[in-house]
Amino acid sequence: MKKNLFFLFTATILMAIMLSACGSTTKTSDNSSTATQTSKSTDTSKESQGNVVNIKVMAKDFEYDKKEIHVKKGDKVKITLQSDDGGHGFTIPAYNVNIQGNKSAEFTADKTGTFEYHCSVMCGTGHAKMTGKLIVE
Repeated sequence: MKKNLFFLFTATILMAIMLSACGSTTKTSDNSSTATQTSKSTDTSKESQGNVVNIKVMAKDFEYDKKEIHVKKGDKVKITLQSDDGGHGFTIPAYNVNIQGNKSAEFTADKTGTFEYHCSVMCGTGHAKMTGKLIVE
């Protein structure tokens, strides 16, 4: 009986911790301006400056606002992750990019192809659906 009660208590505590990881409503103050979101899922926050490409990705409600990101081979890419609803991450394993929290990463798109990106922080029940594609042409 004590083992069952201990197991139930431990499981309840672990579930509460996992659910609270992405359920936070604490907002981080950020002085940078945010782009107005539209219904398009690609290139809405992409600014090209020669071969430097700045991309802002919003992570919210277990999804990214961009399902695809298109760049050209040779572009210098800066990805900025913004997450207002808890701890999320953004990783592109093929380019050794791993952003956690409201930060940025830079890399050169030196390989053509389609590369998956996904959330690198276990953020809750919708974690597995936080994916997208980087397409380097």
